[in-house]
Amino acid sequence: MAGNNSYEKNGFSESEDELDLPIYGNSLIQSDRNEDGYSDTEGDSDDSDVIVYRRRNVRRIESDTDDDAGTSMGNDDWVDVTEDGYRPYRINFSIGSKMTGPQVSSDILEPIQFFKLFFTDELVDDIIRETNNYARSVLASKNLSKDSVWHTWHDVDTDEFWAFIGVILDMGTMPLANMQEYWSTRNNSRIPFFPSVFTRARFQQIFWMLHLKTPDSGNTDLNTRIQRVSIFLEYLDSKFSEYFIPGQNICVDESIVQFKGKISFITYNPIKPTKWGIRIYAMADSETGYIYTILPYYGSLTSQNLVRPNLPVTTRIPLHLYQKLLNNIPEAQGYHMFTDRYYTSIPLAEELRKLNCHLTGTIKANRKGIPSVSKKTKFSEENTFVSKKGNVMFLAWKDKRIVSFLTTWNDTGMVDLTRILRGGKVVNIRKPNAITSYTASMGGVDRADQYASMYCFLRRSLKWWRKMFFWGMEVSVINSYILYKTIKKNRNEKPLTHLKFVKLLVDQLVNNFRQQRTRASTSSFASAEVRLNGKLHEMRRGKKRDCVVCSNRQKKGERHETSEYCDTCPGKPRMHLGDCFSRYHKMKNFKK
Repeated sequence: MAGNNSYEKNGFSESEDELDLPIYGNSLIQSDRNEDGYSDTEGDSDDSDVIVYRRRNVRRIESDTDDDAGTSMGNDDWVDVTEDGYRPYRINFSIGSKMTGPQVSSDILEPIQFFKLFFTDELVDDIIRETNNYARSVLASKNLSKDSVWHTWHDVDTDEFWAFIGVILDMGTMPLANMQEYWSTRNNSRIPFFPSVFTRARFQQIFWMLHLKTPDSGNTDLNTRIQRVSIFLEYLDSKFSEYFIPGQNICVDESIVQFKGKISFITYNPIKPTKWGIRIYAMADSETGYIYTILPYYGSLTSQNLVRPNLPVTTRIPLHLYQKLLNNIPEAQGYHMFTDRYYTSIPLAEELRKLNCHLTGTIKANRKGIPSVSKKTKFSEENTFVSKKGNVMFLAWKDKRIVSFLTTWNDTGMVDLTRILRGGKVVNIRKPNAITSYTASMGGVDRADQYASMYCFLRRSLKWWRKMFFWGMEVSVINSYILYKTIKKNRNEKPLTHLKFVKLLVDQLVNNFRQQRTRASTSSFASAEVRLNGKLHEMRRGKKRDCVVCSNRQKKGERHETSEYCDTCPGKPRMHLGDCFSRYHKMKNFKK
């Protein structure tokens, strides 16, 4: 899965090699923005943590070399092919009788239909049931004060929950300092949409009681406790792969869901903008950015369940993700995977080759098995050094600095490109084909990252699973838009922009839902709705107060009081019978 400056910086790993790879500002990250008193800390403490440690157990990622980096191992099997024009044997791409791209019915046209492919009615019904059960159990165990807002709690129904999701998505399109601001009544910050759908109290009730799954309180096993969100993400993962088949080029990268709470599987990488967080590995289609499959990192539980336990973890992750693709498309062959130097290694290239999949990726020169002569070689006139071993080719290219690649697909050919230097000077350069194809195809996950960075619901939370829930919701919206956009282009139709798509989705989710209020609202928006409805308004007498139409205390002699008031309108405003009554109930700007 340039960003808005109000969001967090990009949490996806990016190659540090200077390849003119497009960099998008932000990522699929749930930020820890403060809500000024309306944070997610209201739940029980056991909801906030998976396992609480006195001393934090953190997986520290020192660099992108990870497990199998080490001293270079010279190997006589490597052959210098810098001048030979070598080209590896390529496996023809095939997925049997299926076609790449969206796998959806032709009658799915509207944004809400695409979104409900992932956020299905079945999934929402489960969330509503868990939310209502959790609310009942929490409220039954508390002694509520006389004025507590929780006295008004009632079970969430389906229409109300879809409207809740719609409001959440709309908040992502217009980030404010805190959640209360969406219900502000001040003239300089009032947004009519939010109070027209929910009262602030009801929205926050649902937000605080939102629940996915209640684990067995007597079982502290980590595998049991992560089920709070793992079942939800596994369900979304199955839907992601059901409705799309990626093209030949795919890429593997990771997302960081920013979090700094106490969980046993938190990761820390001091060289990344988002240093603390929960890792989610993703495989995406390089052309569209569609997130095909995901792998959340739950520490040792994840590592133990990966394929090929005899290999390093950084090799097993891409293999595991690709195996999930093969499970869905057993006849697939000839795929071309792109990885950055965190994953790329000779064992990964060899294992993918056995699965009829090609690999291209940047690689650290000190990875095990890389030819040691590459460190001492004199570069050719093309500033390249190429060596091969079997079907694996190692390429080093010297530009501003040396960039190393491993590939089982690309040849030793070069392509002529132009580069614009500072001052507008244009120079011609020659780049290896491997680098140009990597630059074009490695940005698949970054493309999803770009979509997410634009309109993402960001809220601080001590409950790690909430972060994961909203991350999953955002990815569902992104994949929905990519499906919609791809289908529109296939039909030679102009698609909506991302913002218009999200706004239309919000309207369709909220639909005609409006919360029933127990008392008349005094907000100016609700007041105008009643005031100008053209229906019968009943007048009564009471204490004298200023007429809302003709009284002006700012001017001497312009204060006018009356005892008549409208008993139908919110706030029971005072006004004179006759002209003042008529202006108030017929004109938007009624003030004299």
